[in-house]
Amino acid sequence: MSKKTKQIKQPSPKLSRRSFVKTGAGAAAITALSMPWITTKAKAAGEINVVLNQGYLANLWIKHLHEEFTKETGAKINVQQSVTSKMLVMLKTQHDNPPDLMMFSEAGVHKAVKDGQLRQHNVKNIPNFATIRDAYNFADNYSAGVVDAVHTLFYNTKRMQTAPTAWADLWASKNKGLIAIPPVTWNSGVRMVTSAAQVATGKPLKDAQYDWEAGIEQLAKLKENGVVVYTGGPQAIQMLQSGQVPIVPFYGLFINPLIDKGAPIGVSTHLKEGKHGEIVGLNMPKKAPNVELAEIYVNMSLSKEFQMKVDSVLHSSAAHKDVMPTPRTKELLGPADNTTYADWDFLSANRAKITEKWNDVFG
Repeated sequence: MSKKTKQIKQPSPKLSRRSFVKTGAGAAAITALSMPWITTKAKAAGEINVVLNQGYLANLWIKHLHEEFTKETGAKINVQQSVTSKMLVMLKTQHDNPPDLMMFSEAGVHKAVKDGQLRQHNVKNIPNFATIRDAYNFADNYSAGVVDAVHTLFYNTKRMQTAPTAWADLWASKNKGLIAIPPVTWNSGVRMVTSAAQVATGKPLKDAQYDWEAGIEQLAKLKENGVVVYTGGPQAIQMLQSGQVPIVPFYGLFINPLIDKGAPIGVSTHLKEGKHGEIVGLNMPKKAPNVELAEIYVNMSLSKEFQMKVDSVLHSSAAHKDVMPTPRTKELLGPADNTTYADWDFLSANRAKITEKWNDVFG
C-alpha cells in the first residue's frame, strides 16, 4: 500500500457478511401469513415516515407496496427520496426526530452502526426476516437487505458494437472521450476507486481495495483519457441513451427497466475484475418513533410476493431465498460469481481521505 497517507487500521480482509438465522420448516408458511400482529397501538400511530432511494427503486415500493401497507394498517406513509450520503447526514441532524425507516446500502450501514445511529431490527417481530439470503443480513440485524444494486458498465449500442469486458477497457486509447464516471460522493464512485486499484496493481478486489491510493493515481490517468464526471442519475442516463457519452458505469436496477423498454443500451455482464455488488437495506434509526409500523413495512418488503417484483420489474437480485432469478434477469445480470463485494467497513472508515484525494484529481 502506498505510504503517502496514514491509513486507519486495516481490518481483516474477510468481508463483514454474516448469517443470523436458520430457516425453519415453517419459513415458507411465514411469508404467506397476513399481519395478525397489527395492533391498535400500531394503527393509532397514524403515519410512518420513510426515506427511500430514488428512481425505479423508490417507485417499486411506492407503486407496489404502499397501497397494500395502508390497506393493512390504516397508516399514512410520508415519503422522501434521497441517497446514502445525504441520509447519513440526516441521521445526525435529525437524531432526536428521525424518520422511521431509511433505505440505504451497506456503504452507509457500517458507519451508521458505529456512530450509534441505528437500532437492530427485532427479528421476532419481522417473520419474513427468516426468509432472506445470508448475504442480505450483512450487519447483524441492523439492516434488512432487500435488493442487490449491481453496478457495471453500460454502453450505447448505436455507437458501440461490443460490450467492454474489463474495467481496464476504460483506459484504452480507443475509448478516449467516450466515458463518464460517477462522483466519489456516490458509493459507486468509491467502487470505481477500488476497481482502478485492481487495474493498477493487478490484484483481486480482496487485496486491491486496501490500496485505494493506487486507485486514485490510476483514475488520474483516466482523466487524461478524456473522462467526464456526471453529477446526477438523470444526466448519466441521458448521456448514455443519446450516445453523447457511450460508456457509463451505473446501477443495473435503474438501467435494466429502460433496456426492457427498448432503449439502445447494452450491458457488460462479465468483467475481468468483477462487477460491483452493493446490498441495499431498510434501516431503522435509533430513535424511530413508530417502531411497530416500521417492522410491518420491513416485513412486507421481504415477502415473497413483493420480492418477486424486485426480480420482474428491476431485474435485480432479490433477498428472498425462494425468489430465483428469471431467465431475463439472469441475462441482464450475468453470472452471479462475477459480482464482487467490497469491505465497506474499511472503505467507510477511510472515505474522507479517499474523497479528499479524489477531489485533488477531479475537483
